[in-house]
Amino acid sequence: MKKNKKDHPFFKEDSSEKMALFDERKTTEKNKKQQRSHAKEKKREVAIPSIAEILPIQDMTEEGSFQLKGDTGYMDVMQLQSKDIYSPSTQETEYDIMKMAKFFQSYAPDIKIVSMNFPVNMKKQLGAINYKIAQNKAPLYERFLIRKREELHFLETYRTNREFYLYIYATSLKQLAEYRNNCRRYLGRVAPVIELTDEKKLDLLYKLYNQNSKLEKRG
Repeated sequence: MKKNKKDHPFFKEDSSEKMALFDERKTTEKNKKQQRSHAKEKKREVAIPSIAEILPIQDMTEEGSFQLKGDTGYMDVMQLQSKDIYSPSTQETEYDIMKMAKFFQSYAPDIKIVSMNFPVNMKKQLGAINYKIAQNKAPLYERFLIRKREELHFLETYRTNREFYLYIYATSLKQLAEYRNNCRRYLGRVAPVIELTDEKKLDLLYKLYNQNSKLEKRG
């Protein structure tokens, strides 16, 4: 009688499973437990309750400048009057480029130029149109005035102006006034500096830190 091949001692298989020297399943489960325990122990970071704690600005001075936190100095904002870059001749464009390059070379303190979109202010135009409509007595002309008023409302609602602002920094108010005069002198012809009201500066800061929001109509 022939013996089965599996009965041969060379081909005999052990019926009992041998214990593995390294069980990956147990190690993975142990790591997951440790991660969960560490996550519970780690406290959640407390969110800052106010945006005032994030802004680097501490207060607004009587002159309209901004005092920075931590006695780091002062800051002021001025608007740069934009100009048409396509109409001037080549000589005028090269002159403007040369003057701007000279300004950046001669002005050593920190500056920042920021461009932002602001809503179009049509308050004066709308006031004039409403006055004409109230004084008008011709029905045909009134239709023209009403259409013009609708166009102004459309521009005020859906159009924005691209405006450019110059941020200057100094360690004291006296130094800040000196830097402000230097900017007026160097940029007088290329990009004249426009002084901003306190309300416009506050609107600018609000828009800068809330870029998805829309400003209310300014007077």
